[in-house]
Amino acid sequence: MKKHDVIIVGGGPGGSTLAAFLAKKGYDVGLFEREAYPRFHIGESLLPASMPIFKETGFYETLNSGKYIKKYGALFVDYETEEEIYFGFEGGINADIPMAFEVERCNFDKDILDHAEKCGATVYQPAYVKDVSFFESHVSVRTFKGEEYEAKYVIDATGRSSLIARQTQTRIPHEDLNNVAVFSHFAGVKRRTGKNEGDIIIGLLPDRSWSWIIPFQGEKTSVGVVCRSSVFKGTADLSGYLTNRLGESDVLKNYMADSERTQEVTVISNYSHHCTEYYGDRWMLIGDAAAFLDPIFSSGVHVSVTSAKLAFQVLDKCLKTGASIKESGLGARYQHDLNLGIQRFHNLISMFYTTNFVAAMKKTISRPNTYAAFTSAIAGDMWNEDNIVFKMNAL
Repeated sequence: MKKHDVIIVGGGPGGSTLAAFLAKKGYDVGLFEREAYPRFHIGESLLPASMPIFKETGFYETLNSGKYIKKYGALFVDYETEEEIYFGFEGGINADIPMAFEVERCNFDKDILDHAEKCGATVYQPAYVKDVSFFESHVSVRTFKGEEYEAKYVIDATGRSSLIARQTQTRIPHEDLNNVAVFSHFAGVKRRTGKNEGDIIIGLLPDRSWSWIIPFQGEKTSVGVVCRSSVFKGTADLSGYLTNRLGESDVLKNYMADSERTQEVTVISNYSHHCTEYYGDRWMLIGDAAAFLDPIFSSGVHVSVTSAKLAFQVLDKCLKTGASIKESGLGARYQHDLNLGIQRFHNLISMFYTTNFVAAMKKTISRPNTYAAFTSAIAGDMWNEDNIVFKMNAL
């Protein structure tokens, strides 16, 4: 039976980032990814606050190699008034996070998994883990091929599949974010000019709906619409639905005027959730396996890599002593720290859905220090205790 110090199930951004942290520290890491890469995935707009983490693991060099387009801000457009509000990340309170990248996930996920392997992790791919068995001093992982592996700790980084969370029945859906996303890739979508070509464009639509336009390096652009499940009600013509919803905004219609869809339209629903426990004696949940929110503020990858860094800090201590994650108290601290930022993201999302966001933000950020504070929050800097909106409990 093959043994590792840590087994990570899931080779997405969170699992690969944690594997890189651990392997660079000299630990024996087994990373299991069930799918063969490259493959399509959603969650394509990175946040500036992730960049310091990627610099720590060494992955930032790949991101900044010219392969991915730079993202300097986020533009929000109201369909009714055509009013806009722009958050330029350079105007935030944290000078270390002035920009991010837009990434086509089929390339990004392969690159970050390859980086984990270069750092020293053993990658099993494709390798589909069936279940995990827990013992006092170790865990046992079994694949659908009947292969068994052993480790001191196991990390669930399986995303929305939530392998351990489903096994322990601790997963709870977010009823307030019971939404549907319909999306595809296009060529010929108009873009902002110059330095701002890679900026994400968020369009506010009727019925508490919204859209995204995310440019990639080259001609391809990701375009999608999110709405409540009760508003969507299902349709056989997803392409027509996407066109019609985007047509509800003259601004968005103009961006899409000369575009052509380059792949099938995808729909996902009821995707927001959290788990009541992020850890046990010998296991932890990271990223989407622990919690996933509405994608309006592109929190998915950032929460994943932040949770990976927090989990690494726990595992580094436990691996040195063999301690139980639960009995050491480190697991409770991990869950508290991770939830701190997740709750702030949730509060920002709630603000988006319960106000006219563009009008409310224009009023709220009329003072420069308030603009900087909200810009930093939108940049993903949710764990920054120096931000006045957190000190004032505004988020």
